[in-house]
Amino acid sequence: MSQKPFISVIIKTYNEQSGIAGTINSIREQLDFLRMQYEVIVADSLSDDRTREIALCHQAKVVTLKEGTDRCCGVGHQLGYLYAQGEFLLLMDGDMELRAGFIERGLRFLLQNPDYAGVAGTVTMDEAVSYEFQSRQQRLHKIYPLGDCSHLGGGGLYRRSAIEHIGYLTHSGLHAYEEAELGMRLKHAGYRLRRLDTPYFFHQSYDMPTLALLRHRWRGGYTFASGELLKSAWKKPYFTDAVLAVKNEAIFSLYLFGLCVLLLSVNPLMIGCGLLPLVAFFLMKALKNRSVKAAVLSVINLTVFSAGFIRGLFSTLKSPQIMPVHEVLEAAA
Repeated sequence: MSQKPFISVIIKTYNEQSGIAGTINSIREQLDFLRMQYEVIVADSLSDDRTREIALCHQAKVVTLKEGTDRCCGVGHQLGYLYAQGEFLLLMDGDMELRAGFIERGLRFLLQNPDYAGVAGTVTMDEAVSYEFQSRQQRLHKIYPLGDCSHLGGGGLYRRSAIEHIGYLTHSGLHAYEEAELGMRLKHAGYRLRRLDTPYFFHQSYDMPTLALLRHRWRGGYTFASGELLKSAWKKPYFTDAVLAVKNEAIFSLYLFGLCVLLLSVNPLMIGCGLLPLVAFFLMKALKNRSVKAAVLSVINLTVFSAGFIRGLFSTLKSPQIMPVHEVLEAAA
């Protein structure tokens, strides 16, 4: 009988044939060096490339959706969690490469600090093409702050017992913000999270131009996630945390609604006053980035995500406890 794994690695994927082998190899290299019992689970959102085939060739267990309509960011890690057996859970995406030393340092911290549910580390990215990822590069220190934090964006190393305490890993109905929602539930269950000052992963960004990426985000439902998060948190103890997490989209949505009302008034003075905040925002972005183009893309990006916020509020949200139809694939012995 094989020994129960100490660590379960869960990698969520969708069309990651170019990166999944590197992701799995970077993980195996560390865990084999540490001589730990582990398992690698690839949770696939029904890729239409060779992602599953490559993962199986690298001796990973593959859990895959059977319906493309069930795709979302939140479903992947939860799907893998259903089959994970380890005491600790390492969450990654198929476009990441694990940095040397992270697992050892992360485990040491968690074993010495039982009140912490999870840890992550510092992040590096490739050269981005789209405005969204260029903006992320500029804000890495804010997106991935060191020390105690509200959530671990980009995955992390989690204590399984803490996840069992709060019921589920990631909300299988959220198109994004699933890590923020996980952090909120852990916080209100009395746990803490920490980002260590040690390298965690290297991330490959989308190579789509800004407008193409926004269309992709909208069609896939990613832009709806802020509204979905707020809806999922309604009447929950972490509702205030959810409001703070989506405040930018919520405020801009209210502003756009008010601006539409002013446009209907056909009053030039009122319309001019209503446009002042938008003009100020545009000028601020242009000066900060020293680029009019970047300012235009920033306004377009925020407008699309704010429209998605409204769309998400009125979407039908799936229960986090009900998993979609899926199947398990395992490499031949």
